[in-house]
Amino acid sequence: MTDEQRDLVDRAEQALLAQAGGKERQCTCEELLDNLMEFLDSELDEDQEARFRAHAEDCPTCHEAADAEQHIRSIVRRSCAEVAPSSLRLRVESQLSVLRVTGIRAAD
Repeated sequence: MTDEQRDLVDRAEQALLAQAGGKERQCTCEELLDNLMEFLDSELDEDQEARFRAHAEDCPTCHEAADAEQHIRSIVRRSCAEVAPSSLRLRVESQLSVLRVTGIRAAD
């Protein structure tokens, strides 16, 4: 085997190792943003999560996207925990009843 062939075999082995996880593959912005929900929900395997975390720490755009999504989730969680007053429920039910009756009359 020539030196050129050995070099080619070495590069092929390195590529296969990188593909199989032997060497950490770099994460792209597109890949992280496509998998942002899974990343934030901890639904990725450890290797993917580590790659995405490292990218988000170094990339201002992806870091900002992850922070914004976490902020939105926090607001939604707080909003879902609040209970509407019973007077509001009664007003909504009353308006729905009026709309049903009005809708029935309009349909006739």
